Amino acid sequence: MAGLRNESEQEPLLGDTPGSREWDILETEEHYKSRWRSIRILYLTMFLSSVGFSVVMMSIWPYLQKIDPTADTSFLGWVIASYSLGQMVASPIFGLWSNYRPRKEPLIVSILISVAANCLYAYLHIPASHNKYYMLVARGLLGIGAGNVAVVRSYTAGATSLQERTSSMANISMCQALGFILGPVFQTCFTFLGEKGVTWDVIKLQINMYTTPVLLSAFLGILNIILILAILREHRVDDSGRQCKSINFEEASTDEAQVPQGNIDQVAVVAINVLFFVTLFIFALFET
Repeated sequence: MAGLRNESEQEPLLGDTPGSREWDILETEEHYKSRWRSIRILYLTMFLSSVGFSVVMMSIWPYLQKIDPTADTSFLGWVIASYSLGQMVASPIFGLWSNYRPRKEPLIVSILISVAANCLYAYLHIPASHNKYYMLVARGLLGIGAGNVAVVRSYTAGATSLQERTSSMANISMCQALGFILGPVFQTCFTFLGEKGVTWDVIKLQINMYTTPVLLSAFLGILNIILILAILREHRVDDSGRQCKSINFEEASTDEAQVPQGNIDQVAVVAINVLFFVTLFIFALFET
């Protein structure tokens, strides 16, 4: 019975299965499961990236005043903007990187940058002066780490069939929005620590209502890296769900088809980017 079960699990999916349009072998059951495990890891990556952004939104202004009384509301605006500026610069770089190398590389590097940014944020009380500029740098680095959003979306678009793509991209947006919503909730969970909290003298770390959320975010970032290394695999399928070769595919196979490159509708791409810019511009206004 166990042998029959193993054989059935290795049988390829046929064209009459949901999501396919032709009577043909599209992908094996193993490939299908691996592909969706990888996509779900990226759902988690998007969620954690959004949490890292919003988890300090409520406390960033009082924390800024605490570490540097010279900071005013105008400087707060620059601190908020530094995140978006870092993400704007990093997104095309990570996107270009992921076009020619395995997507694991930019994902892991970007998350490591986010972890470093969160650790810097937790130690903003250490410098004797100019603390507000260190916060500016910390938020800018966190924005650079958030540039992996481009990699997450491009991977998901390339790893899903035409029927799967809309719902998958919607799930990514849902995870992003959920992270924005739950970030401040996580912040409120640590308010009982107060502004003073406790100090770990050995490493000069203050654990209080301002630093604990970013420390949690750093820990989740490390966990995310471990999951990416253990689970994420390179996958690319065409619109029908057939496995295809790509430049950054780890293991090339003679059975994989090469997807023909069609013409890009430049007007549509520009229009979508302008609409996305307007949406985020309005969102950024409400941050401060």
